[in-house]
Amino acid sequence: MYKLFIVEQGAVLRFFTAWQIRDLAVTTAVVSVIYMIAYFIVWAVITPVQQELLPEITKFASLLFLPHGVRVLATSLLGAKSVPGLVLGELAGNYFLWGLHDPVTLLLASLSAGCVTWVVFEGLLALRVNAFYLRVTEEPPPFHTLMLAGILASAANAFLLTSLLEVDLSAGHVTSILAAYMTGDITGLLGVMLAARYISPVLSRVME
Repeated sequence: MYKLFIVEQGAVLRFFTAWQIRDLAVTTAVVSVIYMIAYFIVWAVITPVQQELLPEITKFASLLFLPHGVRVLATSLLGAKSVPGLVLGELAGNYFLWGLHDPVTLLLASLSAGCVTWVVFEGLLALRVNAFYLRVTEEPPPFHTLMLAGILASAANAFLLTSLLEVDLSAGHVTSILAAYMTGDITGLLGVMLAARYISPVLSRVME
C-alpha cells in the first residue's frame, strides 16, 4: 500500500495511507458539491429577490445564506477534514457566481471563509466549549453551543470579508453590511439545521 510520509514539527514522522488520502478526496468532493448547491440556491433564488426588495445591501451578503449552515455542520461533523471542501466551494462560488476574478482577492476571500469556522471551533475547544460532533458515539453538542459557534464564525467571517470586499465606506454603511452578513449567516444556519434534522437521524440528535 502506498504511503505519503510527512515530517511535522519536532521531527515526528507521520504517514497517510492511500485509503486515508482517498477518503479525504471523497470527503472534499462531497463537501464542495453540497456547498456549491447551497451557493447556487442563494445566487439563483434568494439574491434576485433580495436585490429587488433591498437593492442597497451589498450583493455579497444574502439575508438567507445557506452555505454558512453547511460550513458549520460540516465543521462540526468533519473537523479539519471539512476545510479543503469548503475552500474549494468558496473558490468556485466566488469566481463563477459572485464574479470575484481578481486572483488575490479571490484567494484571500475563499481561504478566510473556508477556514474561519474551523478556527472558531478550535478556539472554543481551547476554552472547553466543544461544538464538534466527530463520532456518532459521542454526545452531540447542545443546540446553543452550535449556534454560538456559528454566530462567532459569522462575525469573524463578516469582518474579514468586509475588510476585503468593501472599501471606502462610511462607518454606518459598514455596520449595515456587517449586520446583513451576520443576519444571512444565522438564518442560513437555522435553515440548514432544520432541513438536516429531517434528512439525517444523526444530525437530528444535535437539534434535540
